[in-house]
Amino acid sequence: MPQPAQQPGWLDGLYFNIGDAFDAGDAAGAAMGGASSGQGFTMSRDDAMAMLKVAKTVRADFRDMRDDAYRLTQTTSPADEPTSNGYNKRLVNEGEPKGVFVAGKDQVDQEFAYADELVKRLEKALGITESSDEQAATDVKYAGKQSGGFA
Repeated sequence: MPQPAQQPGWLDGLYFNIGDAFDAGDAAGAAMGGASSGQGFTMSRDDAMAMLKVAKTVRADFRDMRDDAYRLTQTTSPADEPTSNGYNKRLVNEGEPKGVFVAGKDQVDQEFAYADELVKRLEKALGITESSDEQAATDVKYAGKQSGGFA
């Protein structure tokens, strides 16, 4: 049975050191909330901003995929007969074993959480806070879209 990967703590123990953001000690401390020792990444501010841009794009792609993956889990059987119902259960079963569409949705959710955590860590290391309000507004907007399914 596969073990679930860690949720939004997957970067625990790692820090981002932005070498030219502050002085090196301040940047490492900002990224880890004060801890500047251990494993991590050291990069220039320009490299960190480029990485942040890519991470935000990836996060947005996974956010869009979450909508599509959710819709797939709402698929219904085309006919109320044993073969169609059995096949549909293999696609959308929420229990064990999970249906392939449900497992796919769970994977996309996990990948979104990874990308989201990376964005937050990079923003923290760079001292960026304004995008969290924008992110919250976007999350609220997309949360409302997950109530429907296929006809």
